[in-house]
Amino acid sequence: MSDRKPPPLETYLAARTAEMLALPQMACRRRDCRRRNECYWHFNANGEPCCLNNLNAGQRRAFDELYDQARRIRDHGGWNERLMYASRYPIRRALEDAGLDIANTMIHKSDRKRWNAFRRKREALAPEEPD
Repeated sequence: MSDRKPPPLETYLAARTAEMLALPQMACRRRDCRRRNECYWHFNANGEPCCLNNLNAGQRRAFDELYDQARRIRDHGGWNERLMYASRYPIRRALEDAGLDIANTMIHKSDRKRWNAFRRKREALAPEEPD
């Protein structure tokens, strides 16, 4: 068993992930979040969007999996030629597509050209049917 702690939650990435899952509209009790259709409130102590407190364990696992996927793609996608994040399994590919959309919101202007080349190359890899 590993003693490593997961990295602290990044507020902006967590908010974009929650918005991808429609948590401001479906799970948040804050009126500002529901009206704006975006995560507006977060806890100062850990940067976590307030709506995450309203999730059950299974919903939180789904959020964490999508958050981790988006973080990995943002950190490694486009910078490593071998990591294309293009699974041949449809369910996994859907998770990767959502993670790519979230990570796309965080790419700096100076990296946009390389990022767009990565996206075009990835889109050219059509998902295959699993054996």
